[in-house]
Amino acid sequence: MAAETLYVGFLEVPGARTRLPAYLALHAAAGILSILAAAILSGSRPGFLILAAAVFRATLLFRSPDLSDDIQRYLWDARVASAGFSPWAYAPDDPALADVAPSLRARVAHRDVRSVYPPVAQAAFRVGSFGGRRPRALKALFAVCDVAIVWLLARQRSVFAAALYAFHPLPVLEVAGQGHLDALGVALLLAALALLGSGRRAAAGVGFALSVLTKYMPLAALLPMARRGGSRFVLAGAAVVSALWLASARGGVTPAGGLPDYATRWSFNSAVYPAAVGVMRASSVPARAKALFLDLKRRLGHPAWTESVFPYFYDAFFARAALGVMLALVLLAVGLRVAETRAAVFGSLAAVLVFSPTVQPWYLLWTLPFAAERREPAFLYLSLAVPLSYALLYPTRGLTPPRVLALEYAPFAALLAVTLFRAGRRARAS
Repeated sequence: MAAETLYVGFLEVPGARTRLPAYLALHAAAGILSILAAAILSGSRPGFLILAAAVFRATLLFRSPDLSDDIQRYLWDARVASAGFSPWAYAPDDPALADVAPSLRARVAHRDVRSVYPPVAQAAFRVGSFGGRRPRALKALFAVCDVAIVWLLARQRSVFAAALYAFHPLPVLEVAGQGHLDALGVALLLAALALLGSGRRAAAGVGFALSVLTKYMPLAALLPMARRGGSRFVLAGAAVVSALWLASARGGVTPAGGLPDYATRWSFNSAVYPAAVGVMRASSVPARAKALFLDLKRRLGHPAWTESVFPYFYDAFFARAALGVMLALVLLAVGLRVAETRAAVFGSLAAVLVFSPTVQPWYLLWTLPFAAERREPAFLYLSLAVPLSYALLYPTRGLTPPRVLALEYAPFAALLAVTLFRAGRRARAS
């Protein structure tokens, strides 16, 4: 009853961009309540938790998305596809789409960038929005997937995790409230893990492939999943990815779309990325690399291909490249050294968030089920603190950018250090 009262309260705080303190206060209260509910209801039947999760999410379906405009892009992609165009081929501002839903296009952000969403996501957009016209229906589809996550957690006999996820404000607000698609990808990933646990390796490969083609985040967990699933998992997953990718690439346009723009341009709410940029700037690594490249270019006789390399000699790109290399090494270490599959998947997804230049609040949905299962304090804390990052977009009195990042990441870093220390001590003891 108390939780539903809080979620009804969110309906009374429309326009959260201008009323962010009230939104954050309700979020914090719901977060504390979710922890208490998980402790109290850890012996409950799954049916009650599923019902509670459904009620909370149904309540938030009546709240219009106001902190994120991603659902407008989902609707736009669906409308473009329904009109016979590829959302990976044309950005919203492309003249070829001038006659397609002008009023909807005006609500889409980053109109110079083609879609970054892969084939399964695009299919969900079209089915859930009835061709790009029903935002609430699309939100409902993702909310159903979010309730399925509660069921999948309970099915793993992790009732504490199921209760925490059912009551947790982050999925309720970011999926049912703001309409983010991540719940579909997370549900497919958890289903793939459940299928692996029951020995159905080929089916697990299919589920994992569908998760990857919803959002590319679970690619980070490929190594531990493949180690557990073996050749049947890999072959089934590769077949599904290849078939859907090729089917979507008709006309010579691949589903990669605007991914290069996202990989090289986006940054938000990261503590590590600005530090990496600062290191590159202080060390003058890009300038030194450029000087070496100019010397090589001269020795090679100034071939034409060298001209395309010049735009990459800047601090931000080198910082992204360095973080990418570090992430790859961490993923390799986790994939090869962590024996328990769900722990390795959690570690892989967590590493992506740590090294990513962009950490949107809804990105934490990928780690939340695993953090809840393991009762891992660092990522549970971050899942409750990450809504503070909205103050970076919508200035709020008392929440300056340095203060927001400190509130998010200082406790997170301390808790993560404790987690890693304990994990290392257990590993040495064994």
